[in-house]
Amino acid sequence: MKRRQAPHAITDDEQWARYAFVLGNVPASVADRAFAAGFARLPLAHREVIVDELGSQLPAAPANAAEDPEVFALLMRDLRARAAIVGVSAATALAAEFVASPPIASYFARGVGSVSIEHQPLWVQELAGHEVAPIDGGRAHHRPGVNSGEWFGG
Repeated sequence: MKRRQAPHAITDDEQWARYAFVLGNVPASVADRAFAAGFARLPLAHREVIVDELGSQLPAAPANAAEDPEVFALLMRDLRARAAIVGVSAATALAAEFVASPPIASYFARGVGSVSIEHQPLWVQELAGHEVAPIDGGRAHHRPGVNSGEWFGG
């Protein structure tokens, strides 16, 4: 059985790549819940910085978005907000919380995303708690003689 690798720190670029991957592979309803859940996990001061920086790049950001994760999630439906969030210096933590949020894990563990879990990157499989090692240790056949060389004189 394969051992799981120890978690390693990932770069900001890798975190944003994971965010983009997840955002592109979940339905809008799951993304809304993940934005709200991830944003709620951040300290209020951190949320205020994100909303202030985001608000400076957008024509009209809701005034209470920092206090209300549901309002922030609605803001993130706007494609301009999604594009701008990548340029917000404090938002890498939001990207990490979004990816690790319970709605995302649930989508890949029990939701529609679980159907294709074998084809997802390893970090998504681990996020969903999916066992990545094959039961038979990778042996393709279990009959005597197959893969043992007996058929070819070995």
